[in-house]
Amino acid sequence: MKEFVYWLLRTDNSRFKIELFNEWHILFLFISFSSAFLMAYLFKGKGEQARNKLLRFYAYITIITYAADFFLMPLCDFYEEIAIDKLPFHICTLMSVCAAFVQFNPRLKFAKTSVVILSLVSSLMWMTYPGTALGGRSPFCYQIVQTFIFHTFLFSWAFLNIALGEVKLNIRECWKELVGILLITAWAYLGNTLYDKNWFFLMENPFSFVPDELAVVSVIAAVFLMCLLIYGIYYLVLAISERISIEQNKRKRTKGI
Repeated sequence: MKEFVYWLLRTDNSRFKIELFNEWHILFLFISFSSAFLMAYLFKGKGEQARNKLLRFYAYITIITYAADFFLMPLCDFYEEIAIDKLPFHICTLMSVCAAFVQFNPRLKFAKTSVVILSLVSSLMWMTYPGTALGGRSPFCYQIVQTFIFHTFLFSWAFLNIALGEVKLNIRECWKELVGILLITAWAYLGNTLYDKNWFFLMENPFSFVPDELAVVSVIAAVFLMCLLIYGIYYLVLAISERISIEQNKRKRTKGI
């Protein structure tokens, strides 16, 4: 069994390679998005209890996937030991922990909307450009599969909270996400200082056209702009849904006449 586990978690366990937006990357994106959309479709008409169970399940599975990684990393030839990089100082890993807290603790309801939006933004940004999962590795190796599964669960939890109406967005309260980003920045800065890492890209700028001196400002601005984009998409979907509902009502009245 030990040999099988080592083979399963090997980096080169197939001849296929995953690259940015190649067929494997697109396939993983399709699976991630379609599974979330399917759950939203299946549970849209369900009662509050069923919707709550679904959201609790995704919160559970997200944190379990994150925690299990620390036990499996030493068995993977890419890591060979527990990687400090996986500590919850990056926005995605930190949001997975926060998601569990806001989902199961009613006292933290005031923070749930911000955690949902930041979870959605961070998982989307990673899945769109999965820098840590590229480099010509097998799409079936542990490193790739685990990171995509983890971000898919985090994305699904956040997306379903919005799609099922458990969280309603209000652009007037977008300042809360900015406060959240600033808190994440301070937390990541602490981690970078203690462990000499680059969590949240504060020490080394991810944008080549921006000087490293402006790394903090550029990262905060980029994440906050993505939050605003989520608000824009949310209001656009609401407007389209309202328009469709108006047209359907007109047809019904016309048929009635």
